[in-house]
Amino acid sequence: RFRRRRGDHPAIRNFNERLDLDEVEFMRESNATFKLGIQFENWRRMGDSYIHPFGSYGNPVNWIHFHHFWLQQRGEPEAGRFWDYNMHYMSAENGKFSIGRKKSRTPSPTPHYAFHFDATLYAQYLRGWSESRGVERTEGKVTDVSLDGETGDIRSITLESGEVIEGDLFIDCSG
Repeated sequence: RFRRRRGDHPAIRNFNERLDLDEVEFMRESNATFKLGIQFENWRRMGDSYIHPFGSYGNPVNWIHFHHFWLQQRGEPEAGRFWDYNMHYMSAENGKFSIGRKKSRTPSPTPHYAFHFDATLYAQYLRGWSESRGVERTEGKVTDVSLDGETGDIRSITLESGEVIEGDLFIDCSG
């Protein structure tokens, strides 16, 4: 059976935190690994690749963003590569990563990271988590939708079986 691996953006952490999901449990249940950026292969030409890291480059000085200083110095040998100034890129390149503590005294920012995970396992995990908290899940083919005349919101749906389901939130998981 094919398992789809999904790489996501750091916003998934906000989603999981909003649901109050335990990160260790989420990672275990969805077979997740940490992700510090997105690698693009053959982007400009064949054989060319780069990593778009999730973190920022350098720090602004007097409200001037770091990249302006780097662009001014890029011809100088000591300027280095632009990537050298991104903690997330350097961490990924060197295989080093630490989440750190939420109330750390270090000047280093909390890392922006995401996950690479099995989408099927994540869906199963969310299903179990939701149902254990009272969410009702119904499968069926929708044949009709009833909308609120004033707001346009979905008021109810009718399934092929004839069952009418009213609700406040409907999630289309048809793909």
